Amino acid sequence: MTELFSPVVPERASEALREALGRRLGVVAEVLLGDSARAAPGAHKASDATAALIARGSGVVADVLARRVRQNRCEDELWLLLVALTASFPHTDLVLRARRALGVASPEFALAAVLEAVYQSPERLESLGYDLTVESVSAVADVDFCARYDHNTGIQRVVRETMSRWNGVHDVRFACWSEGDDAFRELTPLERRRVVDWNAYRAEGPSARRSPSPDAPTGTPPARPTLVVPWHTTVILPEVAHAGLWAPLASLARFSGSRVAMIGYDTIPIGSADAIMPIESEKFAKYLTVVKNATRIAAISASAADEFRGFVGAVSAQGVTGPHVGCVTLAVESPGQRLPAPGAARDPAAGSAGADDAHPAPLVLIVGNQEPRKNLLAVLFAAETLWREGVSFRLRMIGGGRPDYTRIIDRECRRLRRAGFAVEVLRGAGDEVLARSYRDAYFTVFPSTHEGFGLPVAESLAMGVPSITSDFGSTQQIADGGGCLTVDPRDDQSIIRGMRRLLGDPAERERLAAEARARVPRSWDDYASDLWNELLEPLKETS
Repeated sequence: MTELFSPVVPERASEALREALGRRLGVVAEVLLGDSARAAPGAHKASDATAALIARGSGVVADVLARRVRQNRCEDELWLLLVALTASFPHTDLVLRARRALGVASPEFALAAVLEAVYQSPERLESLGYDLTVESVSAVADVDFCARYDHNTGIQRVVRETMSRWNGVHDVRFACWSEGDDAFRELTPLERRRVVDWNAYRAEGPSARRSPSPDAPTGTPPARPTLVVPWHTTVILPEVAHAGLWAPLASLARFSGSRVAMIGYDTIPIGSADAIMPIESEKFAKYLTVVKNATRIAAISASAADEFRGFVGAVSAQGVTGPHVGCVTLAVESPGQRLPAPGAARDPAAGSAGADDAHPAPLVLIVGNQEPRKNLLAVLFAAETLWREGVSFRLRMIGGGRPDYTRIIDRECRRLRRAGFAVEVLRGAGDEVLARSYRDAYFTVFPSTHEGFGLPVAESLAMGVPSITSDFGSTQQIADGGGCLTVDPRDDQSIIRGMRRLLGDPAERERLAAEARARVPRSWDDYASDLWNELLEPLKETS
């Protein structure tokens, strides 16, 4: 009978991939079979017997390891074996599938059970040529986005300012993700500079910023790309991981024996889902699977800490303890520090701070991403109301945003300009333009309905400029230190009254400006030190 289909011929792995698998299994054998590995994580020195076993080949090593994992029934050992076999951090479903398969397999079929579980896994494995190192002494910081990209606002600035201060002071190893988001890997020299020495990296020029693949990094790379596998240590997540990383990170937190410590920025996509694109709320809900399996969270404000504690309380219904939530308030860098020194030539690319720099009327400034929760339409309504009352001032808005909302803002501003009112929108403005705008502002307006921190308010105060902001949440907590006039952001008349008060009462504006100048901004040195003490020091005591 003629075959309808050609027989399936298993693809034969290249010699390089087989050798890489053997090296990974050898490293894991040194960890799991070494005389002192279990008693003292980090002391991965192979015994003579282990060295002899490794010499017999990867098949023998894999079989011995699978039998050991079956006998010990330790999920952390199973997780580590799966990392060696797949060159990836296994997802939860794979760990559970392999654990159950081993539970019913006899010793001689232990390896076959694990391999069958791997075979059934839908994940693509794109790092099979990588070597592996097990890190169980140093903390491992996932700085993937900052290592790969030049973007440097918001979260990226927090990460770079913090990691640069930890570097060389604390025992921490920086990592990003391998191709295919399989597992942590070592940074290339260029990626490391991008994280811990941002100013020097920027000074290198565009030719030095071309990010090579991990297989051909600049500088003096390791002979082979190497995965960094945390085991019984602490993994630090200072960034908000993107969608492809949530499943492996949640599994790592649950099974690897490592503790996960993270910065908590906000829960806006859930708490203010009505003002967020639906896809963002859906993605954030998945991200919370990492949060609930974490050990410690350092929120950026007391308000954000309350949000995360609320989530931890919710997952208790699942029998999940959830992380300890603390608060380490963000640092505030005065934007004035980004201005050129007196007498220095201005950057031609910086351009003018605005089209109306010579205008005598007071400048009211709005800074931040343009999205519904920032309440910008309410500010434009308040401004129009005051202009029609005859109050003289100009309004400048600095920030980008989601296209559907910026189109609404642009259309409204065009209408106001046609009516003769002084309003402008600056997008893509650099640090120098932003700093000059803060310096020239009479006051700033930031009546957001939901913030994790409220950086524009804090920056305004650091420049000695009063701010009108919301009377609840993190912005109210900033305002408690002086220099702010708080309003109800959901009450248009409250915003109108606040703006009218500062525009019409120079003494009140100066009183708030004096309060702002009297504040002592929190430094990045303070933040980096406090963050380490909040996230890492307590874990040392329990390790």
